[in-house]
Amino acid sequence: MSSNFFNIYSHYFRNYYRSKSFYLILIIVALASVLMSYLTFKYSNRVSEMLPSRLISLSKVNSELLMMYLWAYIMSSLPVFASVFFSSPAISSEIEMRTGYFVFSQPVDRTILVLAKYMAAVTVTIISLLVYAFSEVISIIYVYGFIEYNQLLWSMAMLILFILALTAFTFLLSSIFNKNLYAYITSFVVYFVIFYAVNLILYLLYNYNAFFLLNNAATIIERVYININPTIFTSNFSLNPAGINDIILSSVVFVIYTIACLVGAIVVVENKEVQ
Repeated sequence: MSSNFFNIYSHYFRNYYRSKSFYLILIIVALASVLMSYLTFKYSNRVSEMLPSRLISLSKVNSELLMMYLWAYIMSSLPVFASVFFSSPAISSEIEMRTGYFVFSQPVDRTILVLAKYMAAVTVTIISLLVYAFSEVISIIYVYGFIEYNQLLWSMAMLILFILALTAFTFLLSSIFNKNLYAYITSFVVYFVIFYAVNLILYLLYNYNAFFLLNNAATIIERVYININPTIFTSNFSLNPAGINDIILSSVVFVIYTIACLVGAIVVVENKEVQ
């Protein structure tokens, strides 16, 4: 079983990093890295001046910490595009291109196929984002002479958990549809429209922070530097990093999404008929 998993994982990993989607994501990540590096080099000592007036108290924060928050804020959005490109067509493409008849008829458990392809998608997503992370470290050290390694490691750890959860979520959506376009659109709409709409409605009507939404949990990637949740319309925030309780809560949300969505995807694929 382990041999089958590794062989399938290797096959799909090669397919992913040789695909046009991988190079497109690399271009997006590279552009984001260049823009953030320019911001760091050009405005490192004036970053607080660019903030809205309601966040003027952030001028009290160490400029390096604030700059790392901005880097992490952008980074928390990049996995969405990577996961959609790599994961949304993961199952639906097999059906649409009629390769599923040959893939699913192989003497290999479908669960192994889904898990191997899932891990391949996670791997290429992490690899593509390493370009951004490396650019951040180089830029911050070059400008400030040092970097907050402890908070950086926390941010990277939360990023990996987020990628695991988001990839599982998009795999579930991909398993439901038989056409790539539907999977692409649904993934974007659910994450950027449905999640944000639910969060906005719950907060405005009931003053409730929907911590269980994946996009809300993802804010921990930047909140380990400064505890501001940009998806909440409030002036209440902390200039200190998010505490361990916030980190644990977001981690639990990521783990639940990962397990629940992977199990859901496996169940759907196990019962999917391929003609």
